[in-house]
Amino acid sequence: MLNRYFQQENTLKRLQEEGLNIPQDREDYARITNYEFLLDELEEIEVEILKKIDEALERISEGTYGYCEVCGKPIEEERLEAIPWTTLCTEHAKEAEKYKITPDKVYEDYLKGSLIPYDEEQETDVKQEGLDK
Repeated sequence: MLNRYFQQENTLKRLQEEGLNIPQDREDYARITNYEFLLDELEEIEVEILKKIDEALERISEGTYGYCEVCGKPIEEERLEAIPWTTLCTEHAKEAEKYKITPDKVYEDYLKGSLIPYDEEQETDVKQEGLDK
């Protein structure tokens, strides 16, 4: 995970340097503006990933790394390998993605007992009825 952290940090530095070296030619203003926008977007993503890696390293030191913050069960090894900073098991990540909610909201609903179970058949039915957005 530390290697990933340093890779992200180096990418962020490179993006920042590239952003500073863009030529200021009036004819290329639209292209440059778009390029700068993309660099800003990439920079935000890199910063967010670095933040999540920092939080994962903190969880490692606390002994809570690898456990779903909603149900407390171990997160699947394949999931941790793919997304080392994840805080949700596959089941709860699907819930969060399906309803576009934060992990905190998933946990809150889980505690209240109002978490709607993820059901692929239900999702298929909704799509077939044309109600899926």
